[in-house]
This record gives sequence, C-alpha cells and structure tokens, in this order.
Amino acid sequence: MGQVVKESEQRPAARIGQRALAEEVTTLVHGAEETQRVIAASRALFGQGSLTDLDERTLAAVAAEVRAVQVSGNGALPPVANLMAAAGISPSVSEARRAIAGGGAYLNNQKVTDEKAIPGAEDLLYGRYLILRRGKRTVGAVEIVPES
Repeated sequence: MGQVVKESEQRPAARIGQRALAEEVTTLVHGAEETQRVIAASRALFGQGSLTDLDERTLAAVAAEVRAVQVSGNGALPPVANLMAAAGISPSVSEARRAIAGGGAYLNNQKVTDEKAIPGAEDLLYGRYLILRRGKRTVGAVEIVPES
C-alpha cells in the first residue's frame, strides 16, 4: 500500500489510488475474473488494448454502457462520420468530419483518415459491433441489428 501512496503523490493525475481502490472493490464484489474483464474492456476502449481480445459478452456490455446507436444491418453501413453523429460522440456530421480530418477519430481503435470512410463487414466485431472514439475519451458504439 505504501507504494500506491508514493506513486499517487508523485503522479496525482494518474489516479493510482482510485484505480487500486476500484480494482479491490470490484474484485470483492464480482471476483477476480470479472475484474480482469472490466480492466481489459476499459483499456481496449481507450486504445490501450485490443478490442478483438474482448469476448462477445464483454463487448455487448461495453456497447450497452457507452453512447450507442442501433443501425439496421440490411445494405451498406453509413459513413463513419454519420455513425459518430448518430452515436452522439460528435454533435453533427460536419463536426465528425472535422474530427476525422484532424486525426482524432477512431473506428475499433484504428485511426480514420478519410472523411468519407465507410465501415465494411470486416470491421464488425462479432459480426455486429463497431466501437467509435473521438479524441482520447469520447467513446460510442454501433450495434448492427437485423431488420425485421
């Protein structure tokens, strides 16, 4: 515990103490395995891990917790900029295009460089999820649902 206090004093912005407490409480309430899944999901969402390493249940839980939108799976998907606006991580399509042009837009943790980029079937995680990010911390999800 002394190491946590020392590191917290040296790097208060890293929130080492808060992270250690959250990990301990999550482990007590949900168990070590669930804690590791939550940590992996958090890291993957913010570009520090691979989204493909998350199991489908964890990815579905992530999609349910972040800004999300459901899109019909029939036909081609809309452009990334439109999905960013629909998911609420950009206030408008034009703002999403500016984020893409400025290098601050990501699809499944891969930087999007083309303002007209359209995700393909190969981009879908578990055949139905896309994770969008604007900047470092604004995350959204798209779930492709079959049209009834």
